[in-house]
Amino acid sequence: MHALFRPPFALRDNVGLDMLKSRLVTFAAHRKPVETGPLTLARSGRYLVLRPVEPRPELDWLATQCVNAFDDFAATAGYDDGQDSRHLSDHQRLLLRSFGHPHVMSEYRFCIALTGPLDAAHLERVSQALWPVMEEICASGVSVDGLSLFGDAGGRMPMRLIGRIISAAELRPGAGLAPTL
Repeated sequence: MHALFRPPFALRDNVGLDMLKSRLVTFAAHRKPVETGPLTLARSGRYLVLRPVEPRPELDWLATQCVNAFDDFAATAGYDDGQDSRHLSDHQRLLLRSFGHPHVMSEYRFCIALTGPLDAAHLERVSQALWPVMEEICASGVSVDGLSLFGDAGGRMPMRLIGRIISAAELRPGAGLAPTL
């Protein structure tokens, strides 16, 4: 499971991974955990996700802060003019060109991805299989109590966890990015 707060981006040539890690530590040190409230199991295109039952502006605000705090590390968005964007509004196309993703800033809606892309038949079966496991989580919601940094080696998939930083409420003085195993 993961929730995306900042769309993936390539690092600018003049910045390194250590600089990005340092910014993440500083950023997380000034944040408190955010509660999702109750969640619902839903479809998002070909994906199965968890979404808040009620709007959670504090989650949207965290995502906006993530975009703003890390945008100066990002290389120019790799927008492909040949990409099919007919289903997007003019505003979403502008966001796509600016940030490489149409669902940021005012268009952001928090969700926790549970699956990769699935066809309709698999979505239904996986949804039915997951519901008994997810029902309790959905009822209580989850706490976003940390941020993780994922990356890949030069655009090759899959992404890997580089490190995770906990929120200010749990951060010890002098703590840094928790290394991955």
